[in-house]
Amino acid sequence: MKYLVTIALSVVSIGGAQAVSLINLSFSGAMTPGQQQTFVDAAKFWNTVITGYDLSYNWNGQAQAHGLTITASLPEIDGIGSVLGSAGPTSITYYDNNPLGLPSVALQYATTGIMQFDAADVGVMVASKTFYGVVLHEMAHVIGFGTLWTTQTNLNSTVFNLYADGTGQYVGANALSQWQSEFNRPFDTFVPVELGGGSGTANGHWNENDGGYPSTGIRSADTGMDLSNELMTGWASETFFVSRATLGAIDDLGYTVDYSLAGVVVPEASCLQLGLVAGMLLLRRRR
Repeated sequence: MKYLVTIALSVVSIGGAQAVSLINLSFSGAMTPGQQQTFVDAAKFWNTVITGYDLSYNWNGQAQAHGLTITASLPEIDGIGSVLGSAGPTSITYYDNNPLGLPSVALQYATTGIMQFDAADVGVMVASKTFYGVVLHEMAHVIGFGTLWTTQTNLNSTVFNLYADGTGQYVGANALSQWQSEFNRPFDTFVPVELGGGSGTANGHWNENDGGYPSTGIRSADTGMDLSNELMTGWASETFFVSRATLGAIDDLGYTVDYSLAGVVVPEASCLQLGLVAGMLLLRRRR
């Protein structure tokens, strides 16, 4: 079964650095222990994949730690269907490895973000065994996948975008290199980005056929699975895997990643207790 899922995303402000370590979670409002644990397990996955940062925040010549705090909540929105919720970074901070302000590479990292889903829809996702995949996918968007592709600059404000909206061509060097290798596309000059599915899906996911059918015919050499089953494509599928290309896109954002963790995702034991099994990919859901 395939279905379209999108999500509203917005970068709200640019602020100061936070002395936190990688992904930290904050919970707001009512949530069962099992639902909360699903967010914890997803954060554990990304915290294991992300091993550090390319650039340290410098102040008076001293590097400071920085990271991402995500506030998760399950409010009552509009009942089952229609608006699922929203997820994305809410503030980004400018980091640079040169305390003297001389020309050098600098990046903008997400420092705070939100993930909120309609409580009624969460019940459906738990019943259909999709909630873990939903949270895992949305957390990648909060980190910056598809949301911070057009905000990277250097110290003199020259933009070096990883992606230009409407082109369908992601050009980040790390993701492209992994794409060429994993999917046997050595002559490709970009990773194809979704332009279908409307706002919330277009320009923020790897490309597959609209509706998720038929399969793309592009297969991962690591898993043997079709690209349409990749975590960060625009339509859901029964089983999913995280490609090295997706980890490369996280690498392009300025994080260091463990590429050996790419592959089929197996949920944590707590997710299995919730009735969530390995398999179900979630895509950005907006409405």
